[in-house]
Amino acid sequence: MCAAGLWFNSVAMRRWLILLLLILGGCGGDAVIFAPTPPPPDLSPLRYQHPGGVFSIVVPRTWSTYVINTTQLAATAFSPPDARDPALTVAVVNLGSTPDADAFTALLNRYQSQIRADVEFYSEQNRQAMGDGSWRMTGIRQLPGGETQPINTFIQQAGSQIAVMDVVVPEDAAGQAEMQRIVNTLQINSDDPLEASDLSTLSSAKRTNLALLHLYAWSTAEGVFFITGEVANYGTTAVGAAPVRAVMTTAEGQPLIEAVDTVMGYGIPPGGFAPFSLRFGQGQPNNARGYQVYLGSDEWQAELGEPLFPVEQLIAADESSFDGQGRLIVSGSVENMGTDPARAPRAVLTVFDGSQNVIAAAFVDLPVEAIAPGESVPYQIIVPEIGGEPVSYIVVVQAH
Repeated sequence: MCAAGLWFNSVAMRRWLILLLLILGGCGGDAVIFAPTPPPPDLSPLRYQHPGGVFSIVVPRTWSTYVINTTQLAATAFSPPDARDPALTVAVVNLGSTPDADAFTALLNRYQSQIRADVEFYSEQNRQAMGDGSWRMTGIRQLPGGETQPINTFIQQAGSQIAVMDVVVPEDAAGQAEMQRIVNTLQINSDDPLEASDLSTLSSAKRTNLALLHLYAWSTAEGVFFITGEVANYGTTAVGAAPVRAVMTTAEGQPLIEAVDTVMGYGIPPGGFAPFSLRFGQGQPNNARGYQVYLGSDEWQAELGEPLFPVEQLIAADESSFDGQGRLIVSGSVENMGTDPARAPRAVLTVFDGSQNVIAAAFVDLPVEAIAPGESVPYQIIVPEIGGEPVSYIVVVQAH
């Protein structure tokens, strides 16, 4: 019979019974294991307060943030989980004085046409005065590969402070209603103003510390397809060589083939740029109608493993020419102007056309272990394939 119905006065016997029950799993049948059920994630809204105290807004607490907090600019980009791009960006500046109606209208025009961070890829479609004195501008942002993204921009003033919200319009009605609720919760703290600055300060309100720039897609005479561009680091610290992935898609957005590589160089210093060149050797599939470019990966660690040698201390002299095969050749020498050896030097070349598209990129490791202080070392970079008419180029030398 089952021992569970017996009464034991001895502590030792009770411990023995517990051990026996754990071993046998009960009086018959399979053992039943009871595990605590984890509580569901907290999806309730959260009033986010910018670290500078300049503004607050209610957003889902699962959204991640990219924060800019200076004496003249308060900005935050908000990204839902697993989102490729931020869904909402808020930025605030202080003009030092309250603009009147005419000045505010001029401010709107200037921001939309000259200052917004995505001005190269954005086109305004319509604008409307809102009941609270703010303005809403509807527009379209061009994405890599020919896709477009609808954007609503809200601009309002609180005394001398100007707040700008960029909102990616969700595709579904429920998402649009949720985003409208979020937008209406923005509060500007006029009691804790920023230092006075010009409206152009808003151009620094980037959506992330890394961004893809000057993308260009082109094919060689043999049908090899390239996607070239560069990655900008808007952050305050250097990052490692970032992976870049391009996916060619059908008209319905279904993936076909992809190419993956990292930016050229050891890393990207603050305020710096690094080119990349993604090569599809088999060319474009017949049913390819566009492409998408992704920056970073789940495995990538942005932290720079080994410090970069100060870029400004490596001075590159250069000259360019075309050889008999039509290849671009850039050559010259690199001088170490610093006081320490520049180890494992690498020269990186970025080639631009007249529209500042990146039409080629290449690098070469210099044939020395290190460049001693005051020493010069020659280099030569050969670019066999170019996606247009080269107008300018940049040579950057990196080392450890």
